[in-house]
Amino acid sequence: MDLFDKAAKVAQDVGETVVNSAKSVGDYLKFTNSDQRDYAGLKVQLDKVNKELETYYAQIGKRYVDYVKAPASQGSFNVDDLLDQMESLMELKAETEQKIAEKEQSIRDAEKEKARLKALERFEREKKRLEDALRMDIISVEEYNEKVFIAQKKYENYETLRKYDMQLNMQIITKEEYDAKVNELLK
Repeated sequence: MDLFDKAAKVAQDVGETVVNSAKSVGDYLKFTNSDQRDYAGLKVQLDKVNKELETYYAQIGKRYVDYVKAPASQGSFNVDDLLDQMESLMELKAETEQKIAEKEQSIRDAEKEKARLKALERFEREKKRLEDALRMDIISVEEYNEKVFIAQKKYENYETLRKYDMQLNMQIITKEEYDAKVNELLK
């Protein structure tokens, strides 16, 4: 196989990798958009329930004010009828809050999975690029092994590296601290 054929094969392989990556990202976005839509719907439902509960709380408050202002002979303060009416709303509120918490966790899990897939795709692209360079005698076996080892470490520690990136972006650590942490992690 001459150099032109090798280069053509590399281009074809890279194209296939890009197509597969795009499909993975598309599947992820479809899932994430659905979760985001469900989450927004749950938040709207919770707001609606809270507004309904506020009307009951206002009625309870009004009854209490009327009770306090009324002569002592009027009797006891009673809101049992309102509390009974509120019971189903309180249960719905608790259920909705639980669903929101579950959906938030699902979204966080999806974000972690997205980061993992992205790190895996980067690793696969780098490994493929290095394999092509090795096949074309651009790098030695030793260089290949060293660079694949580093790429593998980046993938295995993608979450830690992502946290370092976030710390740097939030200016919690300096660029020098970031570089030192990354170098230490990839040893």
